[in-house]
Amino acid sequence: MTDNTPMGDLSDAAGTAPHESGDDTGLVVGVDIGGSKIALMATDISSGQDLGHDRFPTPAEAGPDALIADLVSAIRGIVESTGRSASDLRAVGLAVPGQVVFDAGRVITAGNLAGWRDVPLRDILCRELDVPAFVEQDANAAALGERWRGGAKEMNNFVFLALGTGAGAGIVVNGRLHRGYHNAAGEVGTFLMGRSYLGKDRGGHGNLETLIGGRTVRRVAKRLTGDDLGTGDALARGETDRRLTPLSARVADYVAMAIVAIATVLDPEAIVFGGGTAAAGDWFMEQVRERVRRELDPSPVMMPSVLGEDAQLHGAVFGALWELDPELALREELR
Repeated sequence: MTDNTPMGDLSDAAGTAPHESGDDTGLVVGVDIGGSKIALMATDISSGQDLGHDRFPTPAEAGPDALIADLVSAIRGIVESTGRSASDLRAVGLAVPGQVVFDAGRVITAGNLAGWRDVPLRDILCRELDVPAFVEQDANAAALGERWRGGAKEMNNFVFLALGTGAGAGIVVNGRLHRGYHNAAGEVGTFLMGRSYLGKDRGGHGNLETLIGGRTVRRVAKRLTGDDLGTGDALARGETDRRLTPLSARVADYVAMAIVAIATVLDPEAIVFGGGTAAAGDWFMEQVRERVRRELDPSPVMMPSVLGEDAQLHGAVFGALWELDPELALREELR
């Protein structure tokens, strides 16, 4: 694969030996492990057709052993639901919240998942399923998905800004994913948003995450209205519900500040928004754009993800194809 794609750096970091080139039978399964849900998608290797989807609540407090056991069962289940046999599974790809050592497929930490510390996730899945496995940080996977099947197909410099339960970014520079020396590039949830926040105990959560994360937005919206609102709905209703307007404005302020910081360092062509906050709609997005434009000239294009909440899932499928055979992944990229 040429170096002008964000997938070009994976060739030197394959987690397991790829199958022989030309192995285009069977299917791959992509998995997105989120803070509240786990989503799966099975894709036929030969046709590129998505054969089936599944999702279930994330057992976030169960610990890694129980969660992985559920995951293995769900992967086998979605293969069965397509009418294929277990032997037709060729590879799996996973998008994981938190910090991942990509070369080793090891999860250092996993956001809001209890007990996830230094978990050799790739090795466990390879052993349990007897297929190659690709493990990537979720915002990086979302950037891969958006570059493959979404709105960033023609972009070599962009940032996927995932604003959901937490906050993270998948960074593509000159057509390549940038993971950083400690595999921690893009952990924008730890941005400090003011001098008064320095040195404060936040229970292991980043400052930006505590200010605009989905749990915070939903909690404040509940207090203000008495309604159980999703993050996107709460922010969108700020346009017409005066009780929520200050909340929407405050979140827009912090998102804009984060974008200014990102863009000042990286100067990307675009910021692609994903996650619950990105689902707030045009009115909220325009509040963010206006704030950024007042600070930056030129400013990046600011656009919602074409793939929406499935961006990570598509990136995981692409990673599974790459792990199986980079030539298959390249074929899919150009399909």
